[in-house]
Amino acid sequence: MIDFIVNDYYDRYMNYSENNEITNFREICMGNIREGILYRGSYPIFKIDQERDRMYDKLVCEAGINCVINLAGNSKDLEIIANLVPWYKELLKSDNVIGLDIQYEFDFIDKFEYEVFNYRLRQGFNFIETHKGPYLIHCNAGVDRTGFVAAIIGLLLGASIEEVIYDYLLSYGKEFADAKDAELNFITGQTIYGQINAIINRNIKDKENIQSNIEKYFLNDIGLTIDQLNILKRILAK
Repeated sequence: MIDFIVNDYYDRYMNYSENNEITNFREICMGNIREGILYRGSYPIFKIDQERDRMYDKLVCEAGINCVINLAGNSKDLEIIANLVPWYKELLKSDNVIGLDIQYEFDFIDKFEYEVFNYRLRQGFNFIETHKGPYLIHCNAGVDRTGFVAAIIGLLLGASIEEVIYDYLLSYGKEFADAKDAELNFITGQTIYGQINAIINRNIKDKENIQSNIEKYFLNDIGLTIDQLNILKRILAK
């Protein structure tokens, strides 16, 4: 069994609250990511739970979100959200929202699907480079697609795989993430662990070189230039 027991990252999540847990909206606090610049979340509106939606709106306001990368939606989806969520509408009007339409079950084996997946990620990162933050990355549940993007950004900026797993597990609740249950950590974390392992040629255990291997993924697979990669780092890093 792979050891998914995570280290203590409590100090980085001192402001994590019940509202964060209910909405699955939180700041990404990994590696050298700059404070107050990058957030992750679930779908901005559920309609059936208006209190949850109000919490989400409040957290967005407090974070000062200025740019949204919707991993799941296309242009039609963005309009639907905008018609229901005033802050989303304002950001969409000012061209500060992009929809990447990435499918839930992305396939790293099928060459064509893999190329489309990376092309859409490149669109997202190019969008970040040309728009001011703070940035919100979201999909529907805010777990897998959002978790993958949060993970590769974190690893690019010096996070350990343990930090990545902890951040991923937080989507199931802080009590769950803090439990340090090896079996549960393995069962729940194996999705993101397997995805990261796949994109760096099964070298995830080579912890000393994981950052450089992720950089290769950004350059060779996603297709960012070195200049674009450096711009992305400058925007998001401390």
